[in-house]
Amino acid sequence: MVNNEENFRTRNARIKRARTRARILGAAFALFEERGIDATTIDDVRHTAHLSRGSIYNYFPTFDAMLREMAQYMVVQLNKEQSAHFDGLPSPVERICCNIRYSIRRISSDRVGAEILLRVLPLIGPPTAEMQQHALRNITQAQTDGLVNVPSLQIALEIGYGLVTTLAQRGINDGVTVQDIDAGAYMLLRSFGVADEEALRIANLPLPATPEAELRQAVLGDVSGAPDGLNDGPASG
Repeated sequence: MVNNEENFRTRNARIKRARTRARILGAAFALFEERGIDATTIDDVRHTAHLSRGSIYNYFPTFDAMLREMAQYMVVQLNKEQSAHFDGLPSPVERICCNIRYSIRRISSDRVGAEILLRVLPLIGPPTAEMQQHALRNITQAQTDGLVNVPSLQIALEIGYGLVTTLAQRGINDGVTVQDIDAGAYMLLRSFGVADEEALRIANLPLPATPEAELRQAVLGDVSGAPDGLNDGPASG
């Protein structure tokens, strides 16, 4: 009986913590939408979320820590969507290309989410070890199978990340078209040594429609509604 009571209390505490975290993140997202990131402080977020100073610092000791965690949550969500759509593709090159094209479309369709990611990712690189390992597995298999020819797998990954950040940045500044994204993917594949006709085919494979819920909205649903998942912050790998 004691164990059951402890389990009940522990679960309730985790649910409460998850909902408070989601309230903080929701307040931050709303303020970023209204004012922009640079015009928002951690105290603004605390006030909007109706928390004491001590309470919010239990979750995020600094503003930058909050931004990093927001970026991590969004990447975890993006990885889940990519895996669901593309892990079953037969070719690692197809998986790489579809992941990149989908990432650009998904990120650039959410201005606030894109601004957070573009601020954080150049400073810390891939925000989760899982993201890094997943990408490395694909490019390594592609090289082993003779589908690409690159002198450095790590540099190849960094070029791919660079394409995502560059086109996502253009997306929130001036807008980016599907044709721009597909052209970027085609040029990336050519730089990896993929033959012209094959690169053109892969760069134009059909993609699923991006979800109606913006990336940050999907994150809030996960944080607040999954007490056994992302309650205490996204996993680091």
